[in-house]
Amino acid sequence: MRSIKMVLLFCLLVFPAFAEDLITGEWTYKMDTPMGESTAALTLKVEDGKLTGKFVFEADRVLEISEGTVEGDTLKFTVKRNRAEGGSMTYKMTGKVDGRTIKGSATAVEMPDGGEMAWSATKK
Repeated sequence: MRSIKMVLLFCLLVFPAFAEDLITGEWTYKMDTPMGESTAALTLKVEDGKLTGKFVFEADRVLEISEGTVEGDTLKFTVKRNRAEGGSMTYKMTGKVDGRTIKGSATAVEMPDGGEMAWSATKK
């Protein structure tokens, strides 16, 4: 019984650090949008369950991640961008990490139907 408790304690202490190492780094991001494929360099950092980072698109357009969390293999964060026609668009994004790949969905908060789109990222 004592050895089972020790193994469980070890897993609880090691897994968060493993998740941080697995997620933290440079990624290549891709999303199919109604306007075509969108790609970006994605930088992620996990520290104490908090996710931070940024997307860098063409022409050095940078979008910062806010409200980022990591629970197990699941990421959740918010990204806000300025719209060409004025105003802004907020995306609530979730993703699931599987090795060197993240697959998830983005929901456009301001869209009546949610405007959900799939996205993925591959670790460089």
